[in-house]
Amino acid sequence: MKKILLGLSAIMMMFATSCQQEATSEASAQKSATVTFEVGTPELETRAFSDGTTATVLQYSVYNAAGEEMEDLRVTNGVIHGSTTVNIVLTTGNTYTVIFWAAAPNAPYSVDFATKTMTVDYANAASNDEARDAFYTAYTFTVTGTQNETIELKRPFAQLNIGTSDYAASTSAGYTPTQSAVTVKSIYKTLNLASGEVGEPAEITFSYANIPSGETFPVNGYEYMAMNYLLVAADKTVVDIDFTYTDGSNAKTRTVGSVPVQRNYRTNIYGSILTSVVGFDVIINPDYNEPNHDVYLQSK
Repeated sequence: MKKILLGLSAIMMMFATSCQQEATSEASAQKSATVTFEVGTPELETRAFSDGTTATVLQYSVYNAAGEEMEDLRVTNGVIHGSTTVNIVLTTGNTYTVIFWAAAPNAPYSVDFATKTMTVDYANAASNDEARDAFYTAYTFTVTGTQNETIELKRPFAQLNIGTSDYAASTSAGYTPTQSAVTVKSIYKTLNLASGEVGEPAEITFSYANIPSGETFPVNGYEYMAMNYLLVAADKTVVDIDFTYTDGSNAKTRTVGSVPVQRNYRTNIYGSILTSVVGFDVIINPDYNEPNHDVYLQSK
């Protein structure tokens, strides 16, 4: 009988120890930990269009493994100047997705974190507007404890650049364009920030604005005539554009078909636009990704 009681006692002690270890393990799995995000935009070596400096307002929100937003962790008034640090307290052992969006103050973009959607307002879209530059990412990770994550935001846009080599020659001939406008067919109004899918295709006109000055065109030997950010898909596609410029009294339009565009790439259209009938070379390139899509304008 004594041996039986001792055996039962040992079994009970083992059971209690096992339960205690299981409870400890479960508690450990539910322990809170601070996840530090080092968030940044691509850095350019020189001052130019797309140096990322206009995107100073950072917004973000966190989603659980089921894709449900954790609204208490939503931030819509963060600050970023090229890079910043974000600390979020989360539960170890769980998987989360965090969506980051960075843009200029009062930029024409509305972010709905509940539906994970960004919508572009084109109502007053003007050409050559660097304040329309913006960045985002959706990042999924598992919390293993206090940890650091490095996040690089990317553009949801293609940058469309138009340049000419004969601005001075045109001025000498008596025609000096001062403003430009661009119409693009088949770009988009909405972006799903989680999947990256675009929606609501539209023909958009970026109205007259002053021709850029003091900026370096991506192709040597050419000067800017126009620059615009286009919301496009992640895969390369083609769009048709109408490019118009004016000296204030005499407007001229050039039409370019099948221009390649792609998210986070530059497309450069360049040539002797002002003093000759033009054909176009087009390139795409990133800071973006490589290679460029170039369009060169040939005289006829």
